[in-house]
Amino acid sequence: MKDFNIRIGLLCITLSILLSAKSHAYVIPKDLPTIEALIALHKAVKKDEDQALKRVATSFGEQSLVAKGAIKFNDVRTTLDTKLGNAHSYLVLAGAISSTANSLYQLVKEYKDFTSNTFKYVSKKPFVGWYYADANVAISREISHCYKLYASVAASGINLMKASMDEKLNLVMTLKTSIDRARYIIDNANLYCFLITDCGWKPDYIWEILNSNVKDEIANKVINKWNQGYAG
Repeated sequence: MKDFNIRIGLLCITLSILLSAKSHAYVIPKDLPTIEALIALHKAVKKDEDQALKRVATSFGEQSLVAKGAIKFNDVRTTLDTKLGNAHSYLVLAGAISSTANSLYQLVKEYKDFTSNTFKYVSKKPFVGWYYADANVAISREISHCYKLYASVAASGINLMKASMDEKLNLVMTLKTSIDRARYIIDNANLYCFLITDCGWKPDYIWEILNSNVKDEIANKVINKWNQGYAG
């Protein structure tokens, strides 16, 4: 009986030890699915982190390319703007020169017609002769102005081919203004002569003469002669 009790006690102790060891064994997570999940999660996070770093690096690279591209684009755009601006300026200059050349051609033609149509009445109608002389004096003044303009440009040493666009345009437009004034003088004289020769118009001679450019030219010549004689 005593041996039986000892055996029972040893069995209980053994069972308690086994149960205690088995309960402690379940504290450590040794199941493969849990470990694999942790490893997979770590890999996924690491992969996303690497991809995020790559995206950041790519973003910086793209920003650098964009910045360089923007600089190059601005340089190209500035060059194009300059070339287009120069092209536009030369188009404006070419248009101004073409317009001036056309006005000069019209001036020559109109002066030729004015001379051929008016000169034949000079001896028959004295006042037509007066208008003819008056117009010629005014036209010669404008032509003289053009020559003086060219002379002043040459004297200043300005190379027209190397002059600025503003200087070129200013010269061309000044010439055109003088040419247009000469054309207006011819047109005005033509009208008055036509009224006298074809319409029987009789102007107030004295006021026309007193308001005439010819009178001014005659007066200036007389004054200059007087001054020269007085100075001598």
